[in-house]
Amino acid sequence: MKPLYLLLWAAAAYAADPSLGKKLVFSDDFNAGKLDESKWRVTGGSDLFTFVKVGKENALRIGLKVKDDMIQTNMLTSRGKFSQQFGYFEASMRMNAGDGHVGTFRIITDDEKTPPSITASFHATGKERVSPWARAVTETGYQDFRPDKSVGKFTDLSKKFHTYGILWTEKGFTWFMDGKAVHKLERKEFVRPMSLALTHRIEEQDRPRLVVKTLPDDVDIDWVKVWK
Repeated sequence: MKPLYLLLWAAAAYAADPSLGKKLVFSDDFNAGKLDESKWRVTGGSDLFTFVKVGKENALRIGLKVKDDMIQTNMLTSRGKFSQQFGYFEASMRMNAGDGHVGTFRIITDDEKTPPSITASFHATGKERVSPWARAVTETGYQDFRPDKSVGKFTDLSKKFHTYGILWTEKGFTWFMDGKAVHKLERKEFVRPMSLALTHRIEEQDRPRLVVKTLPDDVDIDWVKVWK
C-alpha cells in the first residue's frame, strides 16, 4: 500500500491538470509533413515554415528571412479557422537560443483592436529566457500585465521541447509551463473568442541585439492542443 503522502501528492498533481474534465477540440501534431490549411494560415514567407524530424515524428519549424533590416513577423495562426471562448490552449515548443529575435505562443481576441481585448502569451527572447504576460486593449488604452518576479531560471529552452499552456476561464488567465502554474491574471471582462498564434519575429527594438551570423536559430513546434 502506498504511503498517504504519496497518494495525496498524486491526487493534487492529477487535480492540477488544466485539461482535466475538458474535451480536446483542436489539435495538430504536424506529422502530415505539410500545413493543414483547414486549421492554419501563415503570415510571412511560406518558405520559412518547414518540417524537421524529432525522433520518428515531425515538428514544424518557423525560420527567419535574412534581409537588410531583418524586421519581420512570421506567424502561424488559427484566426479565421478556429477560435473559442474559454478553455485550455497548449503547445510543445523548442524556443530560439539567441537574443534579438523572439519566439511566442499566444492566444488573441479575434478582434484585438476593439476593447476590451487581450493577447496572452509566452514570450521567449533567447538566452534561455521566457516570460508569461498579457497586453490588453481597454477603453483607456493599452495595459500590460506581467509577473511581479521571474518565473525561474532555465538552461534548456532552446535545447529541448517544453509545454506552454494558457488556461482561460470566466475568472481570468493562468499560464502553465511544463504543467506548472507560473503566472495568473484575474480579469473577467475579456470574454470574446480567442484564436491561436505562434510566431518567430524581430521587431525594431529587438534588431540591435541580433547577431545575424548566429542564424539559423529557429523556433520548432512539436504539437498544439486545445481543450474546451
